[in-house]
Amino acid sequence: MSNTFPVVPFKIVGVKRRRLHEPVADQIRQAIFGGLIVPGHKLPPERELADQFQTSRLALREALRSLEKEGLIIIKRGSGGGAFVADADKALNALADSLSTVVRLGPAKSANLTEMRSILEPETTRLATLRATPEDLSIIEAVVTAQEQELKSGEISRKLDAEFHHCVAAAAHNSVMSIVVDAVNQSQRDLILRSKRTEEMRKRVVRYHRDIFEAIRNGDAERAKQAMSSHIVDVQCHIEASDHE
Repeated sequence: MSNTFPVVPFKIVGVKRRRLHEPVADQIRQAIFGGLIVPGHKLPPERELADQFQTSRLALREALRSLEKEGLIIIKRGSGGGAFVADADKALNALADSLSTVVRLGPAKSANLTEMRSILEPETTRLATLRATPEDLSIIEAVVTAQEQELKSGEISRKLDAEFHHCVAAAAHNSVMSIVVDAVNQSQRDLILRSKRTEEMRKRVVRYHRDIFEAIRNGDAERAKQAMSSHIVDVQCHIEASDHE
């Protein structure tokens, strides 16, 4: 069964002023947000869309490019290509890229991201304690166990750190929280990766992760929340100490 729409399945209002892409982008954007077109569906070819919007193909291309930049659509080239509605992961990556750009430009420092994490993640962890399913607990424990095994083998990589925070956020079963937590953490990841790697720091990180998990598993929401808060502050102190070395 084809997922291509022969016509756009939402009402189109003709664009009176030609070559302005904003009204075109806004109508497609609102159709996506309203669920009229869903992830994976392919929009009609450029010529058909331009005719239906009563605008130029140049304005249409500009509209599609702006939506692609926002992470709302994916433009594929070549045979079988076209404009496809993206899924949430694509939008998340676009959000994370935007946050990373802001950080690299300077206005948002690492401390700003940590402040945001300190507000968001402890509460997300509290909710995870109240809402985590047996499957959620198994997934989080598997990540922590893998980190502990890495330590025993002398490995001090950080590849599972982000996965731990992602799994805890997912266990809160609040999709908005999960997306924001992932985006903020991805934005700070470069700063963390550039910081000095020490065995003692890795031990502290893994110990915090184990404490957070045990509190979640035991249903101790306040302990889990406090452990996450302390962990975030400890990581920020490590980043700042590395910056001054």
